[in-house]
Amino acid sequence: MLKIKFGLAIVSIILSAGLNADSARRLDSQESVIDALSQTRGGAVLAFIDSSADQSSAVRNLQGLLSTYLVELNGTDLGQVRRNTVIQVRPRLGLNKLKLTNVFDKSQSTEVTFPAMRSAGVSTSIIDIQTSRQFDWIQAITLSGTEVQLIEDALKRSQHGGMKRVLALIRARGKEIVPQKIDRVNWIGSRSAVDNSDNGSDSGSLSSGESFSETVVGDSNTSSMSVPESVDTSEPPAASTYEAISETVESESSSSVSTDRRSYY
Repeated sequence: MLKIKFGLAIVSIILSAGLNADSARRLDSQESVIDALSQTRGGAVLAFIDSSADQSSAVRNLQGLLSTYLVELNGTDLGQVRRNTVIQVRPRLGLNKLKLTNVFDKSQSTEVTFPAMRSAGVSTSIIDIQTSRQFDWIQAITLSGTEVQLIEDALKRSQHGGMKRVLALIRARGKEIVPQKIDRVNWIGSRSAVDNSDNGSDSGSLSSGESFSETVVGDSNTSSMSVPESVDTSEPPAASTYEAISETVESESSSSVSTDRRSYY
């Protein structure tokens, strides 16, 4: 694949040559196109782009990209031109003749015409030269003044996209399709919010668990403190009972001793 691209690049360098006529200038940036359209000397911009027939076929489109044409304007040789090339020329007043010939086969050629108002104070026109491998399909379409103004306004409004955008504007006659902005969902942020809510619920359950354990500990401490109080209150009656029994036994023993003594005497 790399070898094929490298070979195509070499072929492109060999076949692409500068314009021969002094009246022709290659436009290779949006700034140069804006400069050409801003002039008011009756000039013309020739845009060599693919025809509608080639646009609908991928094979014909690829073949058209590899095509190279010898271009003559009113009998003046302009040199070699390939598809997707934009040049500025100085046409003559009235009808202008543009001849395109296949570099590899001189028998294949065609001639198209376009009008021009070569005069001071006249805005630059744009001519859509629709190229194709089929020379019968090649034609020249002059854009209206309104369409040219739309293209110029679009280029002055924004200069992104390079020459590819220039060719797209010429195809669409100045109407540019602006892609709609799609709102993207921040899944990472949403997931973080869910995780935070989960952590909050966990912390809430943990705090409730801690309060529950504190309550249990408090209850157990209260119970352990109440036990000694019950023991303390129960000991005095036991001691008094023991003392009463001891006194009774002593009294009984003393009485029995005194009785025995009386019987002895």
